[in-house]
Amino acid sequence: MAQRFTANCKKLGLLVHGDYIIGLPGETRESIRKTIDFAKRMDTDTIQVSIAHPYPGTEFYDYVKKNNLITIDSMTDETGHQLPNVVYPGLDRGELVEWVERFYGEYFFRLRVIWRIVRKAIFNGDERRRLTKEAREYLALRSKRKKFVAEHKAAAESAAAPVSSGD
Repeated sequence: MAQRFTANCKKLGLLVHGDYIIGLPGETRESIRKTIDFAKRMDTDTIQVSIAHPYPGTEFYDYVKKNNLITIDSMTDETGHQLPNVVYPGLDRGELVEWVERFYGEYFFRLRVIWRIVRKAIFNGDERRRLTKEAREYLALRSKRKKFVAEHKAAAESAAAPVSSGD
């Protein structure tokens, strides 16, 4: 139904924004991969990828609380960008952020999407300014995400390393 809706919108010349959430209960690497592939097939004009957040009073919050999956870590960084506060077995916080970055990268760094963006920027000054601003913001955020992932990988590796007895 979503594919038919998107195709009909495109025929009418309407812009379509896709909104995707990763990190809901039951999420796996395979389900995230399927979501990315689905988004690429939808080929909407823009996308947003969010990390699921459990808010008090929701079924999701009750589920993660009951299953000891929620962390006390902040839901956002100092500038308001999302950070995961749910940890699933085999899918930690760093990996969820890494998947968000991979999602954006695989989606936007496709030839057809790059051409669509460049074409808009060439012929529309307002669009060019907006896209330039968004590109700067995205590259800064991408750098922060990569740092977050690297820090979590390093912490996981040091936690898994055998402790030396100091003989």
